[in-house]
Amino acid sequence: MVPLHSPAASPFPKTRSFRSFRSISSRPASKHHAKQMQSHPHFSHSGVKPPVHVQISELHKKIQLLEGERKCFYESTQWTIKKNKETIKHLREENKISYQKLSDLFSGDEKVLHWVISEWKEEKPYLKNKNGEEALALVDHRLNEKMKQLNALRHEAEQRQQRIEELQLQYSLRELEINEFQDSDTEVAKTMRNLENRLEKARLKANEAEHITRVYLQLKAYMQEESLNFENKLDAMEGEVSRLRHEFSELQNVGQQATDARDAAKSELQKLEENLFKDRKERDRVLMEARKRTEEKKLQNERIERKTQQRDQVPTRSDETLTDAQGTKPDKLKHQWNKYQTELACDRLRVATGVSDPSFVVSRFLAQSETFAHLESLKQENEVTLAALKQDKQRLQQELTRLKYSGEAKAIRDNQVMVELQKHLDTQEKQIAEAKEKLQNTIVALQLAKDGVEHLAEKLKHIPVIMCWTSWLRTRRSCSNFRVKWKDAMCQIYCNSLLSVSSMPPWKGSFLLTTPASSCPHLPPRTISLMRKRVRRRLGR
Repeated sequence: MVPLHSPAASPFPKTRSFRSFRSISSRPASKHHAKQMQSHPHFSHSGVKPPVHVQISELHKKIQLLEGERKCFYESTQWTIKKNKETIKHLREENKISYQKLSDLFSGDEKVLHWVISEWKEEKPYLKNKNGEEALALVDHRLNEKMKQLNALRHEAEQRQQRIEELQLQYSLRELEINEFQDSDTEVAKTMRNLENRLEKARLKANEAEHITRVYLQLKAYMQEESLNFENKLDAMEGEVSRLRHEFSELQNVGQQATDARDAAKSELQKLEENLFKDRKERDRVLMEARKRTEEKKLQNERIERKTQQRDQVPTRSDETLTDAQGTKPDKLKHQWNKYQTELACDRLRVATGVSDPSFVVSRFLAQSETFAHLESLKQENEVTLAALKQDKQRLQQELTRLKYSGEAKAIRDNQVMVELQKHLDTQEKQIAEAKEKLQNTIVALQLAKDGVEHLAEKLKHIPVIMCWTSWLRTRRSCSNFRVKWKDAMCQIYCNSLLSVSSMPPWKGSFLLTTPASSCPHLPPRTISLMRKRVRRRLGR
């Protein structure tokens, strides 16, 4: 596609004539005009208009500039119109070609259909009302049917050709039999046939005798070689059997040790589970007691809040740490060594026999004397013993592997239980340490309150208000939560009186500022903040 050129997009195209016109007419004229304006006697910077002839010359110059610009715009417009006409012509040609291709594509089915009808005139009734694709599909179907018929005819022709060859072979055999029957009438032919048969039998017997002789010679040589080192091999086999028996006894001991370790681990695990159950019950009991105390304190705080219309702020702490434990895997060196020893014994037995096929060796030894029979019986007994020992070893090895893995799994579970118990113990120890710290802070606060009360009693002996506080306290002792409220009242009296005394020790004020709010749970948070503000104001902080 060729884009159309729009004259509105660039009303002043950058052509060579327009640039030359601007460079020749515009810039020098402006310089000359500036010089005239500066050199004119009537021109002044005060805003006075130039003379009329100067204005006329300027208007002439502007008219010339506008005329030049109009000519340039006209030329650029004509050039754009020409380009657009060429583009329209080119696009019309492309549209014509595209329409021609489209019409060819639409008429393709009809061409295919006409060609098929002209090639297969017998299919004309079936293809009359079908399009190109349907006609091709029908033709392909008919072609496949014809190919199948052709293949069937070829197969039938091949079968008939094979039948003809078989019949020809039978015919030739029958002719040979007839000819031999005709020739067998004479005595000479009979004698020749008998001699030929005897010669063939003698030849077969001679070949068989030679083969048997070679086999026996090979057996003799092999037995002579084997007789030289048979005693050594027998001793080696007996030593291997004794060694395997010793390994079998060791494996039995290892299995017994694994069984004992399993029983010990079971008993230890049972003890750990019992201890865990006891610790869990104790933890649940302590948790229930703590919940009860928490509920009681919550009810007491709610009563105090309803009276004083204040809110409690209870800090929370969460600083538990988690540790992961990894179990160790058992050493498998002994298992690999035993496996290597077993493979070495099998290789020695294979070398002792001399061949890889035991049936061939057995067939040779069966044809020997009583020594061979005795040795064969010993060998069979040793093989049976070795097979039984191998089976026992394999069974014990499987049992050992199972016990090892089961012991490892139990050890991992025991370690996990121990880790959980250790975490629980650490948590309980942290709670005990926090409780001890709170107890120590409470003891210090009570001692501070006691000192303050004593100091207050000494300073306020002559004031009768103390009797009012004493009577109020006596009336409050009958309440169920007397202890908490009594501590609250004592702390408030102590703080108010302590802050009103000018001779307050500095260490008491510093202690009050550094003591956490959780150490005095019986005091409202607002009271503690008020106390700290007054202490800071008193200490000048």
